[in-house]
Amino acid sequence: METMSDKLAHFSASLSYEDIPGQVIEKAKLHLLDALGIGLAATRESYADAVTKTARDWGGNPQATVWRYGDRLPVAHAAMVNGSYVHGLDFDDTHTDSITHMSACVVPTALAAGEAAGASGRDILAAMVAGYEVIARIGGAVPGAFHAKGYHATPICGAFGAAAIMGRLMNQSPEAIANAFGVCGSQAAGIQEFLDDGSWVKRFHPGWASHAGVTAAQMAGHGFMGPRKVLEGRFGLYATHLSNPAYDAEILAGGLGERWETLCISFKPYPCCHFNHATMDAAKHLVHEAGISIDEINEIETITPEPILHIVCEPIEHKRKPNTQYAALFSLPFCLALNVVKGRATLDDFEEEHLGDAQVLELAGKVRCTGVDSDRFPKYLHGGVKMTLKDGRVMERDEPVNWGNPENPMEWADVEAKFRGNASRVLPERKVDSAVEAVLGFEETPDASALMNACKAA
Repeated sequence: METMSDKLAHFSASLSYEDIPGQVIEKAKLHLLDALGIGLAATRESYADAVTKTARDWGGNPQATVWRYGDRLPVAHAAMVNGSYVHGLDFDDTHTDSITHMSACVVPTALAAGEAAGASGRDILAAMVAGYEVIARIGGAVPGAFHAKGYHATPICGAFGAAAIMGRLMNQSPEAIANAFGVCGSQAAGIQEFLDDGSWVKRFHPGWASHAGVTAAQMAGHGFMGPRKVLEGRFGLYATHLSNPAYDAEILAGGLGERWETLCISFKPYPCCHFNHATMDAAKHLVHEAGISIDEINEIETITPEPILHIVCEPIEHKRKPNTQYAALFSLPFCLALNVVKGRATLDDFEEEHLGDAQVLELAGKVRCTGVDSDRFPKYLHGGVKMTLKDGRVMERDEPVNWGNPENPMEWADVEAKFRGNASRVLPERKVDSAVEAVLGFEETPDASALMNACKAA
């Protein structure tokens, strides 16, 4: 009997570049550019330095490039380091139905595995799409259920996507990839305790998922066996990680090669938790369009899907005055206040020295959060505000579709501008230009060397 992982493995092994619609390839290239820029910008962070030094301590076969620095490490190590870079600023994309940050696992794994295999740009792009589809389906079959149990869905689902990518680029059989998926199930991890203290572990989650997936595929390539009912079995992923093991089989394995979840990934315009974005925009637009002075505001009530409250609104005292930079990224009151007071929310605005901004904290202290039942979440990370002014007026604004969602898209020019802003933090302008050109023509390149050279600072 064919299992769910068998179906996903067969799709991953057999997918070729020619099978993929042009619009899906173009979307994958855009996410490649976006992830590279974020990862490069993150190399300046202290957490990134710790991860990089750890992988260097391990050493090993020089197979794949560490972005910015140009070190060459084993595939799993390079994917781990670069994956940790991409997710560390919370600026990376989101597949909303599965609530996963897919490119942090997909892009580093595909580039590292592609380098090691000497794969062409076309093969790397096809492997990326296989990874996106696997991650989206494993998470999308149980929307929001991992988060409800306190798990971070990205690393749990991301390990499977990384295994699909590595297996695809190693030209493995469907059976080998299915075995790799089985191994991934015993490595599927990532808890959300970081939400209460702003610690660094979430930044590492996609990197470790990439490492897990690469390792699983390498072991399967040597004949290692994994459980074939790793997803739906009585002790499988869904049974062990969720309150209710029920899943949607059609979303998980139906329409493979026909329904492309890659097209459904949303970009992030702000470097903070994606759940905050629509509400941040609602507040900023309302203040701007109504000509409201910040001093006039008595209270702001945020109106968001109820499932996100425990992540970005609780405990409210901590969220109104986050104690670390990373805690600020997961605070709806702080992010909203920042966007209203500054009229923006950039990487620079979230630096530690700005967390004590008196005007931002004063406004954040006026925010209270309300959750609503929503049949539109998580497809749309919507949000709104009800603003009460000191003269008694009450004004409201709703953002039904977050900017960056495919239905309210960031276009190529928007993503390229974002990439340039991120990459230029560590690369000279000529390198930034070269990286953009390399991604634009990536499907015509014989390998990833030109792109990787463009991503070396020296």
